Amino acid sequence: MVSALGIREGDDVDFLKYNDSTFIFAKKSDLVNALTGNRQAAPSAAKAPAPSPDRPKQGVNAEELGVLKKLDTVRYRDRTRDSVHRLLDSRENAVLQGLLKRKAVTLFKKEGESEYRYGISKEVYNEFLYGKRGPGKPNIVEPERHATKGWTVKLKEQNRYAEELEANGYLVVPTEVEATTLSTLLEESIRLGLVIGTRAFNKKYYVALKSFVAQNANPVLKLIEGRGVGIADIARALKVEEDAARAVLYLLSESGEVTEVRRDVFKAA
Repeated sequence: MVSALGIREGDDVDFLKYNDSTFIFAKKSDLVNALTGNRQAAPSAAKAPAPSPDRPKQGVNAEELGVLKKLDTVRYRDRTRDSVHRLLDSRENAVLQGLLKRKAVTLFKKEGESEYRYGISKEVYNEFLYGKRGPGKPNIVEPERHATKGWTVKLKEQNRYAEELEANGYLVVPTEVEATTLSTLLEESIRLGLVIGTRAFNKKYYVALKSFVAQNANPVLKLIEGRGVGIADIARALKVEEDAARAVLYLLSESGEVTEVRRDVFKAA
């Protein structure tokens, strides 16, 4: 195995659980290349130049790549410290701190803004997130505002709900057929926990970006703590459409945090 994988003394390796009966053993560099689509392995004899103190060290492992991908799906205005920390679990937050130390991820605040937001360094974004475009196709890097996410491109080509999900953070799907199609198109994002959804008692399917639910979870839970509140009052307090409030509430009910005491009246569990 060592010979087949070309592992040499000093190489970093990963041993990961893929599913209940399968594990992956690989060099970290090969694993990252496989995940990002970069099939060209760097020559093993070549020594990489030492990174500048102001630039992130190149190379991320599979766990770091997963955190970077999650961060990349969060809209700029939702990348505040609190929102991002709620989106990630404890292990992912620890990985995020490591990325901050390496300057692969930064915290910044634009002039006139009151909150710091997370950003991904241009070098790391270009190397690991924007993807390899093949011979003759340049990498155009405008990561924070203009880079289109792969799953959104795929969705826009095949499903009319794409722009609504990207713009509003949630959408309502009326039929099972459309919900099935949507879940297929969003399979990778659902697997990574970036997009979540549920079927409500009204037989509609509510789908949302996890960051959108995390952003609204605390305000809505405080509002309905200890009493039942109607959907119109909840939506008014959150300054969102009623269906947006329903999406948050139905998804929170999936985790047992919210109970629908009667139709369109919700209470914290």
